Amino acid sequence: MAVSQRGASMDTRVARCLAAVAFTVCLYCVPAIADDPPVLMRADEIVHDEARNIVTVRGNIEVSQDNRILQADEVVYDIQANTVTASGRVILHEPTGEVVHASLVVLENRLRDGIIENLRMVLADGSRVAAHRARRQAGVSKTMESAVYSPCLPCKEGSGRPPLWQIKAENMIHDEVGGNVIYEDATLEMFGVPVAWSPYLTHPDPTVERRSGLLSPTLGHSDELGSIYGQGYYHVIDQSSDIEVEPIFYTREGMVLRSRYRHAFNTGDLDLEATAGLLEGSEETDEHDLQGSVDMTGRFSLSEDWRSGFDVEQASNRTYLRRYRLGGEDILTSRAFMEGFWPEQYVVVEALKFQGLRSGDDRSRQPTVLPLARYSYDSLARPAGGNVHFDATALSLSRTYGPDSRKLSLVTSWTRPWYALAGDIYELKAVVQSDLYATRMAYADGEKSDETHLARLFPQFSFNWRYPLARARAGGSQVIEPVINLVVGPTGGYGPDIPDEDSQAFEFDDINIFDVNRFSGTDRVTSGTRVDFGVNFTMLDSEFGTGQAFLGQSYRLAGKSSFDPGSGLDENLSDLVGRLRYSPAEWVDLLWRYRLGKDNLQPRRTELGVQLHRQDFGVHLDYVQLDDHVAEHQFGDREQLDLQVNVKVDDYVFASTRLIQDLADNDSQIRSASTGLLYADECFSFGLQYERLNFTDDDIKPEHRFSFQVNFKYLGSVQGTDIQ
Repeated sequence: MAVSQRGASMDTRVARCLAAVAFTVCLYCVPAIADDPPVLMRADEIVHDEARNIVTVRGNIEVSQDNRILQADEVVYDIQANTVTASGRVILHEPTGEVVHASLVVLENRLRDGIIENLRMVLADGSRVAAHRARRQAGVSKTMESAVYSPCLPCKEGSGRPPLWQIKAENMIHDEVGGNVIYEDATLEMFGVPVAWSPYLTHPDPTVERRSGLLSPTLGHSDELGSIYGQGYYHVIDQSSDIEVEPIFYTREGMVLRSRYRHAFNTGDLDLEATAGLLEGSEETDEHDLQGSVDMTGRFSLSEDWRSGFDVEQASNRTYLRRYRLGGEDILTSRAFMEGFWPEQYVVVEALKFQGLRSGDDRSRQPTVLPLARYSYDSLARPAGGNVHFDATALSLSRTYGPDSRKLSLVTSWTRPWYALAGDIYELKAVVQSDLYATRMAYADGEKSDETHLARLFPQFSFNWRYPLARARAGGSQVIEPVINLVVGPTGGYGPDIPDEDSQAFEFDDINIFDVNRFSGTDRVTSGTRVDFGVNFTMLDSEFGTGQAFLGQSYRLAGKSSFDPGSGLDENLSDLVGRLRYSPAEWVDLLWRYRLGKDNLQPRRTELGVQLHRQDFGVHLDYVQLDDHVAEHQFGDREQLDLQVNVKVDDYVFASTRLIQDLADNDSQIRSASTGLLYADECFSFGLQYERLNFTDDDIKPEHRFSFQVNFKYLGSVQGTDIQ
């Protein structure tokens, strides 16, 4: 049986330590052979028998060199036979942390061959190796007879109990030339009971970074897919490339072939993941269906300032990846780009294509962006005491069916902050956005409407004032900071003729209340004149903990609203937005973000987070509730609870639970629930998990999933899944 370096491996520092024993005894006992580094030796007696040409060192021998220490009761060097014998209590302390014990060490054949009797070794990580005898041959291989290996800590002295698991082998061989560690007649024992046997087992030694071989199998069962078995294989092509292949068989659904190819170049790298599925078709046709997917990434450095790359993500079917557990993405994005970096400037030219995998996504309506060019400049100098920044964007967007558009956009801003003697802070900002649009409509029959051209010039000015008021006392401090933000701009700048491609996901909150343009993109602008006002509060207290709060609102002084009804900004006086964060102790963190209706303070948006993180337990709670109108307009109803609990039962047992509850429309449903139990010590782990997924989408149905995992340290893992 051959096991790859990536699939499963056992700590092969055993072999390296055996070589160190031989080399060190040679080095220490014959200091004339090695002049550098120097050898320090201490012993009760040193005798040189000139007649027999033998040097004998006895009594409390301790030899050190280069942070390596050898201890022995007696060392004999036969100069004529060129053999070195160390006997008694032989102990070698390696600088890397390993400790080797032996009763007898004999080196011969110009110190290239040797025997170590009654070997016991403790590795740096606590793993242990024992062997009746170890033999070194021609300086190229080492063989340990009747060897035992275990990374588990020994049981209490006198208990007589074997370790949790160990491997016993008739022979353990280290092939130094081939870089292999080989086991003959190997048995895996748990609690002293044999549970697995292999006549032959091999894996790379620590000098080998990669090695071809089998990977851990994939095991499972599903009522929809049937029994599942996958067996991966890893192959090293050369020093800069490798490939991974795993066929997965489903007794009811055919098979899927997964593959991954990686290649490292001098100036970049390529990573290609692909799947191909030969799956059962419909019962009526009794034909096989061919499905597949590709996920490819490339990054290349062209110079110190320029980089290029690409991402390709595509699937043949909308539910293919999730049904066969090959991925859980909602949107696949393909992208090719080139970008440049300088101290004051950034430029990128890219092409984008999207594939939606959500229910209701229509491929014919998914946009293709070719090209999208962006240029950003941020002055390091401060003209007139301020900072100049501008962003230029050019794009061409098309669809098979729906609106097409081309756009040139330039946003230029100048920002000037200053500080008054009274301690208040001012900031003046001027922004000018100019846009050119060319739009047309593509119809289902392939026809396209005439092109419409639009132009927009939209200036805005803002004046921001802050006055932090601080109070310090023994054990803490508080800061209250009122904020007033005045934004002056024209009315208009929006309408149905201007396409909205980059500003659709808008939500009024405590983050964007003071932004000049509250939309994330440039297609929509925040028109009119308004004043924003709010107050920040910060507390640092050794007794009561730390806290931070904000409450703000906005009032439109002139112009019409550019926001949709229900957004909280469609009337002159806006809803209230704010946040409250409080940590009464280091292990408690509470967060509440909200939007309240201006008339009745009814919650329009609520985000509540609770985190408790102690050494023996952790709780993470997230609650999100969106206003009915906003939820329906943007995402559909959203009221959700996400609860995670992790508990450390004792030093080796851990329990975890997670619940995602959908509370929308007063119809409480469990979207997903899971609970698990894990035992993990220094050498072994075993886990059980149950998961309920309540999700339906075409051929994806709700399911129960039972899974387990067994992991032997350095040997790899075996996993299984049972799905109903």
